[in-house]
Amino acid sequence: MKDFCEALLSARVSTDVEDVYKRAIETENYPNGLREHWNGVYAYVDIMQESNKESTLMIQLLSHNPASLKQVVEWYERVGCEILRVDYKEE
Repeated sequence: MKDFCEALLSARVSTDVEDVYKRAIETENYPNGLREHWNGVYAYVDIMQESNKESTLMIQLLSHNPASLKQVVEWYERVGCEILRVDYKEE
């Protein structure tokens, strides 16, 4: 869609906490999530099991606000996520 900014990130986590990471990331980035003030970014996390001990989280982010999305992507990169694709659609 032309009006959305998008990002795709990945992160490796232990399989015994993969579901917790998924829930935390999705909850943080939802209007009625843990924050009093929502950041304007939606998140969906898909879990890809790599082995019995490690999984890869595919973190999909979507927002109408390029500045908010950039801020969230930069934070995830600082904490160890790999940026696979970004499209900020700034005009």
